Amino acid sequence: MASDIERAVYIQRIDPEYKEEYLEAHEDVPEGVSEAMRRGGVTEFELYVRDDLAVCLLEAEDIDAYLDEVDGDEAVEEWERYTAEFKREGVDVDDADEPIPFMERIWTFSASVDR
Repeated sequence: MASDIERAVYIQRIDPEYKEEYLEAHEDVPEGVSEAMRRGGVTEFELYVRDDLAVCLLEAEDIDAYLDEVDGDEAVEEWERYTAEFKREGVDVDDADEPIPFMERIWTFSASVDR
């Protein structure tokens, strides 16, 4: 990861009764969502799932600029409301205080650090 790229991580809890629907939904993410991510400077996004846990890794040129871009975006809001049907907790576009529950990084390791 280049030093000028920021990373954010967040988790979402999938409702076990709707896990298959959650997975199927992500087989066809709307182009409007991908386009909003591009406009927001996202360079990489990965989604990992195990049991009822979804881990999202977001890399962008500027996380705050990304958030400004997707805030209020119609395609993003529609997508997040749709996928919310399959989750117990996670991204909530109606939560003005914390729409994306970003995690705090507490430790890191890099083999490329000069010794």
